[in-house]
Amino acid sequence: MNYYIVTEEIFNTLTKGNIEYMHRSNDGSKRIVITSDTVPTILNTFANVTSLSEYTFTNNSDWVGDGTGIEEDSLLYDNYIPTIDDI
Repeated sequence: MNYYIVTEEIFNTLTKGNIEYMHRSNDGSKRIVITSDTVPTILNTFANVTSLSEYTFTNNSDWVGDGTGIEEDSLLYDNYIPTIDDI
């Protein structure tokens, strides 16, 4: 798996069926994406789910806004469902 932060524009070009997890930033400009695809244009990449989770806790105002972050379990087990992406 690959762990990325991408812009909204890049996210819109990705193959949605290959995305395992997605989380939109609070301002809607970027997304955390876990995918089997290799994405050439990224804002950030992470070696594993642990480093991605730690990043969200350090930069929580971008992602959750409540002083916490995204737990590893959520990153691993909250599956992305493309049909409800824009809800």
